[in-house]
Amino acid sequence: MGRTRSERSGSASRTTLVLDTGALVALDKNDRRLIALLTAAREIGVRLVIPATVLAQAWRGGGRQVRLATLVGDEKTEVVPLNRAWAESVGALCAQHGATDIVDAHVALVATHERAKVLTSDPDDLRRLAPKLSIERV
Repeated sequence: MGRTRSERSGSASRTTLVLDTGALVALDKNDRRLIALLTAAREIGVRLVIPATVLAQAWRGGGRQVRLATLVGDEKTEVVPLNRAWAESVGALCAQHGATDIVDAHVALVATHERAKVLTSDPDDLRRLAPKLSIERV
């Protein structure tokens, strides 16, 4: 799988949050709790990571998604691409669990790889794919 920005830069390990589609939708809906959580995370240097499949599932374009566009456009937000290595791992994880949702599988793999907490509105599917994930419901 591709190396993350922190691995490429050699920076010390720090807390990372992986956002799933539910978190991006909550941001779009101006969810005050999520916005406060993301603001606090940024203030203490938490990395925010969005798998590209999540962005694709949530993105609708236009001027309606100002908060999402701002988050994604922030140089401190990392979007993990679905390159060949990630795609093969996502497919294998889906096959292993009889799953079909590649977005959930991508989230689970990125979070596992990053040893990160996932912000999600639907923890059950992620737990089926990766039971040891650290998850916070939004």
